Amino acid sequence: MSKLVILEIRDANSEQRYPVTLRIGDSIHSATSGRLPPAEDFLQVYGNLQSERTARGFGAFRKLEHIKKGQITQTSVRDLALQVKADINTWLNSDDAGFQPVRDSLLEVLSAEKGNVRLMVQTDDVSLWGFPWHLWNLLDRFKIEPVFSNLTNTICNYPRTSSKNKVRILVILGEHTDINVQADLELWQPLIERDAEIETLIATRSSQLNEQLWERNWDILFFAGHSSSNPDYSQGKIELSESESITIEDLKYGLENAIKHGLKLAIFNSCDGMGLVRQLASLQIPAVIAMRERVPDEVAQKFLEYFLEAFAGEKKCLRDSVRKARERLHGMEGDYPCASWLPMIYENPAARPPTWIELLEGNEEERKRVSFWRSLQAVLAASAIATGAVMGARSLGLLEPLETKAFDRLAQIMPDKGLDSRLLIVEVTADDFKQLNNEYPLQDKTIVRALEKLNKHQPRTIGFEIYRDIPQGQGRTELIKYLQQHARVIPICIFPWYKFPEGIAPPAGLPDAQPGFGDIVEDSDRTLRRHLLAMKPYPSSQCKTSSSLSFQLALHYLQNSPNIIPDRTSRLPVEFKESYWKIGTAQFKNLEKNQGFYQKENLGGFQIILNYRSRRSLADIAERVTLMQVLNEQVNPSYIRDKIVLIGVTDPTRDNAIYNTPYNQEIPSLMFLAQRVSQIITAVEDRIPLMWFLPQWGDTLLILFWSAVGGFCAIRLQSRLHLGLAQAALLGILYGSCGFWLLAVGCVLPLVPSGLALLGASGCLIVYNASSKDT
Repeated sequence: MSKLVILEIRDANSEQRYPVTLRIGDSIHSATSGRLPPAEDFLQVYGNLQSERTARGFGAFRKLEHIKKGQITQTSVRDLALQVKADINTWLNSDDAGFQPVRDSLLEVLSAEKGNVRLMVQTDDVSLWGFPWHLWNLLDRFKIEPVFSNLTNTICNYPRTSSKNKVRILVILGEHTDINVQADLELWQPLIERDAEIETLIATRSSQLNEQLWERNWDILFFAGHSSSNPDYSQGKIELSESESITIEDLKYGLENAIKHGLKLAIFNSCDGMGLVRQLASLQIPAVIAMRERVPDEVAQKFLEYFLEAFAGEKKCLRDSVRKARERLHGMEGDYPCASWLPMIYENPAARPPTWIELLEGNEEERKRVSFWRSLQAVLAASAIATGAVMGARSLGLLEPLETKAFDRLAQIMPDKGLDSRLLIVEVTADDFKQLNNEYPLQDKTIVRALEKLNKHQPRTIGFEIYRDIPQGQGRTELIKYLQQHARVIPICIFPWYKFPEGIAPPAGLPDAQPGFGDIVEDSDRTLRRHLLAMKPYPSSQCKTSSSLSFQLALHYLQNSPNIIPDRTSRLPVEFKESYWKIGTAQFKNLEKNQGFYQKENLGGFQIILNYRSRRSLADIAERVTLMQVLNEQVNPSYIRDKIVLIGVTDPTRDNAIYNTPYNQEIPSLMFLAQRVSQIITAVEDRIPLMWFLPQWGDTLLILFWSAVGGFCAIRLQSRLHLGLAQAALLGILYGSCGFWLLAVGCVLPLVPSGLALLGASGCLIVYNASSKDT
């Protein structure tokens, strides 16, 4: 980056000396002050040169007030030009003690920076802007192109607002009597094919020009035609057409709006532009290029050609582009004396001087910003549509078959917990019935014998899944008496349902709370994924308990732990609410309507998602012994002591229920009871998290998130192959994250809806991208 060097020149004092200050950068400490000596000789010769050029007239000028062309004689003008060059160097290189320290400081910084300096001449005396400062041999030696500015400037923000990846240029071709402004337009045309967007106004009206300044955002404003300035440069005027001339003041508010919205550079390729520059400077425009005096038409065309080659073609900075154009114009001074003296640059020190690359980058940044917001809006819209469609289909139960199968796949990858050592399963097999002389149903006395054998070894609780609503054989009185005396033995009962319209009652004479109901809940595909813990009994039901057999057994086991002191003052803390249970530290959340994939299922009572213990063989959940082994006392007492003992029939030839599970395994009713009991005590004692769904709003947000992820991929990846690979990767991440959350905290995330929303939003954005390209 070039070092900024500011040469401040204040109004001449009574001795015609100009107070000056040289500042290095913005620092107030790196300043050298002095005074320029009087410039009478230079001013006189320079004034003579200007008069001579005006009187002679070289070619057709872009002057608003037309002056008769003179005889093309260059000798006197050349002599005066040489004299001006000599006098300006005499003035600026004088041995005057007031200015020499300033000149020495400038030489020092130019030498140190090797000419990489942005020299700004700041003065409110606009006539000084018209001096040919480039002729100073100190600047010519280091190829410095001076720029000009006022002493006082307002700090402004200059936003980038163009919404296309083009430099936007407003070209104004004014009244063109005796000149060829069409040539200027032709010099701009090649840029259209590369990186410019050009709007051309030819012989326009001021109202049309004003509308363009208000309605659209421009980077560059260019004028070619006739113009002029007042002698004191207080005002400039451009001729739009034969019938209308306007000043900068006439366009003040339109130009202020254009500058506010990104206008960086104004170029007046016309005569006497100093008044135009002064008025534009008061509007805080970043930069202006204009001609100091009358400019021949051919010189104006060549300057624009050379400037655009350097600025837009070679991507040079503004001052280097003007300097290169000036140097090339020097070759035309045989026909047009002082042609290279005419261009000047005004720059606002509060703004960064524009370059072609920065104009493009600025618009690219804005294009990216606008594109980002448009893409964000499209993604949000597509995500909302996809999420709404998925949630709508889900609420109708259309996704349940897909979701339950996906849940089954996740459940199957859960780690195997192995045998539950707290349980003992006593199964009545076909061989047992054979040894009992085909005693079916089992007689009451046989059940009493089995209970007595088991109780000898002090199990913590016993549950038998054998219906005893009516007497069976001998021993009815003994069975009732035994059950009444042993609260740890929990029988089964069934609520009324279509197979048993009146239900199945427990053994008579027991407290209503002692039995446990054996009812289960199946999903629509007849797979067991839920665990019914409690339910309000029907008024007409013979089964009066409100707790399931599995819950009765688990709670009895947990509350009769050896760690509980005998007086029961430190019982396991339990808390029961309608939708929330807490046993110890384990939290049980009731499944509610419209939660997870259960949108249409009957969720009566208190239900939780069933977490099976073993996935390799659901039947091998605990140690298993047969009824005859118990009756013959062939069971290791350690298998019984302090355990939950479950008794039931597993003979497939008898009337024994077989259930479907998420593991593609069928399971007998007794083993299913063992799975349910194990789930409860594992949650409480082992602190294995129970499975649960997010609330509906949580599912919605997660689905919306994944749809937005899919949308962003679709909007960013134009290749179908890349998009397909990204979608596959995202679906893999989604599947993995659902598995992780299920394993870590038991949370069942909406896998299928999220995946569908991801693909759905991607599809919407693919259509959006295609339609955007078509339009």
